[in-house]
Amino acid sequence: MSNNPTPIANSDSVSSDDHHIGSSSQRTPPPPLPPPPPPPPTASTNQHVTNPSSSKPRGRPIGSKNKPKPIPLPVPLPTEPSVKVVVVTVDPNRDIMECILDIAHQDHVSLSIVSAIGMINSVTLRNSTHGAPSLVLHGPFKLLSLTGSYLYRNEYTLHLGATPPRPLSFGINFSASNGEIFTGIIAARVVAGEGVSLTVSTFKSPDILKYAAESKEGDDNNSDNDNNNPNDLTEGGDDQRSI
Repeated sequence: MSNNPTPIANSDSVSSDDHHIGSSSQRTPPPPLPPPPPPPPTASTNQHVTNPSSSKPRGRPIGSKNKPKPIPLPVPLPTEPSVKVVVVTVDPNRDIMECILDIAHQDHVSLSIVSAIGMINSVTLRNSTHGAPSLVLHGPFKLLSLTGSYLYRNEYTLHLGATPPRPLSFGINFSASNGEIFTGIIAARVVAGEGVSLTVSTFKSPDILKYAAESKEGDDNNSDNDNNNPNDLTEGGDDQRSI
């Protein structure tokens, strides 16, 4: 057996220690502190500051309307001229009158001869004697002029006082080698020679008007004054008018 005495615990100290431990385990923790306030915005932050006075309003202003679009002007269509002038070359030994009628029938137009040059081999003229046969003259002749008109299908507008024209009427002037000049109305064929060229004016639906020559008022007044003025006659009755 050991001679060391066994320690005996103090009941008071044990109980006090136990009481201290129990009180510490039941203590309530203090409440958490509130978070600190956020710092105020400064120029160094990335926030975009806008000035309401300098910013442009977006969208269309109140009361605005679309601008009216300009109306495009209509493009005028090309119109065919009412009168055309053509130059026609007639082959030798061909009938000039047949060539003229071919132009009118192919283009459905009326026409007038402006000028004609060249040589002709023969021509048939109307006889001035009533009931007499036509005259056929053989050349060669030099063609001086060819005049007349042809109205296609006899289409025209006749105004008051005008005389209806003939649908086909042509006159001709030509000269022989000896210088003799012939004039007449074409009755049938005119056979072309060398170098025959025609200048023809074509048109559609012509107006036929009556031509009235305008009289000068001064001439009429002078004639009236001359007839009524007795001082123009001498005692012997001779006319002493000065021109």
